[in-house]
Amino acid sequence: MRKLLSILLFTAMLLTLAACGGDKSSGEKYTLTVWYWGEQECPGYKAYMEEIVQRYQKKYPNVTVDAVLQESDTLYSAFRTAESAGEGPDVQFLWGGTLDLEDAWLGNLVPVSDYITSEQMADIASSSLAETNWDGKQWGIPAYQIAFGVAYNKKMFADAGLDPENPYETWDEFIACCEALKKAGHTPLGFGLKDGWLPGWFAFYLAQQNLDSVNDLITCIRGDAKYTDPKYSEWLEKVKELVDKGYVNNDIQSLDFYQGQQLLENEQAAMTFHAHPYAVQLEKTMGSDTIGFARPPVYGKGKLATAIAAPCQIYTIPKSAKHKEGAAQFILFLHEEDNLKLLYEKANALMPNMKFKSEWLTSEVDKKVTSWLKEYKNMCYQYYYPPMFEYEGLVPVVQKMFSENLSPADAAKELDAVFDKWREQNPEQLDAFKKWSVPE
Repeated sequence: MRKLLSILLFTAMLLTLAACGGDKSSGEKYTLTVWYWGEQECPGYKAYMEEIVQRYQKKYPNVTVDAVLQESDTLYSAFRTAESAGEGPDVQFLWGGTLDLEDAWLGNLVPVSDYITSEQMADIASSSLAETNWDGKQWGIPAYQIAFGVAYNKKMFADAGLDPENPYETWDEFIACCEALKKAGHTPLGFGLKDGWLPGWFAFYLAQQNLDSVNDLITCIRGDAKYTDPKYSEWLEKVKELVDKGYVNNDIQSLDFYQGQQLLENEQAAMTFHAHPYAVQLEKTMGSDTIGFARPPVYGKGKLATAIAAPCQIYTIPKSAKHKEGAAQFILFLHEEDNLKLLYEKANALMPNMKFKSEWLTSEVDKKVTSWLKEYKNMCYQYYYPPMFEYEGLVPVVQKMFSENLSPADAAKELDAVFDKWREQNPEQLDAFKKWSVPE
């Protein structure tokens, strides 16, 4: 009887392992489907992923990895369509913060903390995990970290009589730079507004500067404060100043965001907004004597006035994933030291992990960014508001500031109205925000 019981228990254990969706311990052969993004933001990420797949399959020969690069415009729609049909991938790349949590609230994801322990996440920076931690559970694990800043042409700065190694610190100094560049015959800022990406960037460069913590923003989103309060809306006056003083390219309305950025590399504008991995590529192709990278100019008086936007894009586990344990195993594999180094070598991307070594850094932009991460707070405004606030609020409002001369006061009223509309239409998400408090 004891022997029969042992056999039955052993058989049950094997069945349980098989039901887990396949992993190293079971040895079951299966295909792990990974939908990823990143090449558009970190050139070289596709090559990194291709080598990761080879390394993973060598370490886990029972697994075949099908890694599929997604397009920016369909990253979310393709995933949600697949998930609604119960056919989502095993690992899904999403942008972080509420751009991940919204899918958690929609029921499209399972907590990664159900499959990855706190000990296994111990080397990851707590500030990065906080972006996708909600209701006591972790919903995303960093794919990489990016820092946003202002890429600029040092030669144009020198031509305008400016110090290319120390361009500005404050908003007033930034405006002085723009004026000097304009007088020297250079377009100070190269932007594209047509596709609607730029307004969100303006927000995470400027909008947090009068806040003391992320929870100040969450308070406003819940409806306990008005967006018309200068604490939240003063940044709109800074955008209007750029419009009124003519510091932006005249064809901003007809250019897409990436086309606006290309004005810098085509030497048709002196500055543009960039994620640091792309700035590194420009540094390599145009030279460190030509390309510089600076923090956003400071005007605010909040504790987050000098904060930089250094968010994480993340990997998640969809609810319909067939191999959830295998998905967790793959995500953790990305955080092994050799693979962190590969990420940097192939895509110039950083990982907020203590195993990432500063001695790997080879570019001046990367060295500058890592020094920022040590010195300043990290807060990406865009990752904490509901997505509706961007596509129904920031996008049309900022576009009207450029096309219709919309005043900052009226812009703030329109943004406040979007929050009112969102709260009315999304009571479940409002409840989620009421539960949300970000550790400081």
